[in-house]
Amino acid sequence: MSIGTASIVLLDASADDRAALASHLRQAGHTVFEEDGTDLTPGSLMSHQADLIILDVEVPGADGFQLCRELCSHDNAVPVIVVTARNDEIDRVLGLELGADDFVGKPYSSRELLARVKAVLRRVRRDPLREQPRIFSFNSWRFHPARMELHAPSGELVALSTSETALLLAFVQNPQTPLSRDRLLDLTKGRDSFPFDRSIDSHVSRLRRKLGDNARAPDTIKTAWGSGYIFTHPVDS
Repeated sequence: MSIGTASIVLLDASADDRAALASHLRQAGHTVFEEDGTDLTPGSLMSHQADLIILDVEVPGADGFQLCRELCSHDNAVPVIVVTARNDEIDRVLGLELGADDFVGKPYSSRELLARVKAVLRRVRRDPLREQPRIFSFNSWRFHPARMELHAPSGELVALSTSETALLLAFVQNPQTPLSRDRLLDLTKGRDSFPFDRSIDSHVSRLRRKLGDNARAPDTIKTAWGSGYIFTHPVDS
């Protein structure tokens, strides 16, 4: 995939908004599959085998945030940009906590949205995770970044989003070392992966849950007060 030939699923119940954005995306060189929310399922969106999904979470008759959760929980999940007219911080944080790669509020400028699409696709195209063929082991867990696979001590496969994979990779490559939020942004390719100030915190919370960490007293990813976070376990690779 190159940025100029990306395949994008565009889900928006507004025919006018959908047509206008689809036109801009096609002018930028992308292939666009338009969805209006009819017979909507995660499978119907994934069937296009697209490189990116732009998801308006305010689709009549559907729970857009639940749909976002299901899309982002798949192995090798397709990057998702959430779009909504409910442009407050709670919705933004919720979308990011569910695994979305970016969040855009309506009304938006086509230039801004195209820039955000380009940023997400640039991160996917660069794909630093594919440069990590090693398997990392810690506390009976096994982590294969190139495959975006995390195996629990029980052997269960735990699904990771691209952002969660990048964040866990940063931790296992720097175990038992306090990492500030700014340092984590650097290690995970910065704002391309985590576009909002609270993105790191939201994804750390998600990662803790998937690692079975106690939210009130985490054992694996601890808060390093005044500096950020620390991955406590030694790591073998």
